[in-house]
Amino acid sequence: MIYLLLILSLFSVSCEVSDFQEQDEILDFGFYLNEGWKAFETINLDSTIVDSSDYYYNLSLQMFEVSVQAINSEFITQNFLGPYYKSYIGIGWAQLYYAGTFLDPTQHYLRDSLREKSKFYFDSALVDLENSVSDEILIQDWCNTYSGLSYINYYLGLSDTSYFSHSLSFSDSLLIKKPNYDFYHDELNYKNIHYLRGKIFLKKAKYNNACTEIKMATDDTCSCIIDNIDLGILLDCFDQFAND
Repeated sequence: MIYLLLILSLFSVSCEVSDFQEQDEILDFGFYLNEGWKAFETINLDSTIVDSSDYYYNLSLQMFEVSVQAINSEFITQNFLGPYYKSYIGIGWAQLYYAGTFLDPTQHYLRDSLREKSKFYFDSALVDLENSVSDEILIQDWCNTYSGLSYINYYLGLSDTSYFSHSLSFSDSLLIKKPNYDFYHDELNYKNIHYLRGKIFLKKAKYNNACTEIKMATDDTCSCIIDNIDLGILLDCFDQFAND
């Protein structure tokens, strides 16, 4: 027996969230996915929202989690699995961004826990995508999964460098599938992916590769020379991108 979560909310166009209203039945899973992304975008795309990240990330997670229950309800009588990857992608991104709000060193356990959970859901999304027999999978869903895995493996690589190779592999897959990738839910696109790759190559002391990536991130405006690296110029290019 499936226990349906009766937590529904209407998220207004003006980005003000109404009180949760109990409903007699669960709605279409797409409704909750949209509500989850609206909450996510409110804190990441609306510059007027201040000091509300905890609320909106938790709201986003609630909506994505309810969407899993909605998929259960919607596809339970059918002979194929529902698109759980859509919910997993949302949960992964919400946890990844939420983890970034815990910057105080004394809160590292919260940040680390959220990142581990984020990785679990991105991994689950990838497995679900790979096992799906649907011909309706969007390229964007693949790319948002690869992008999330690129970032989460980068952050995990700061403590265990073996994760860096995974980050590079997933970002390779992303850029092959969609060279001009745009995340849409935040101001994040293919340039940020090249910047992320460049930071990994910097940490690996592969400066030629780092130069190649930062040139891609800056539309070739970085003056580093691939075959004759000036480390000072290279680092300046990364600083300028990060501070723009």
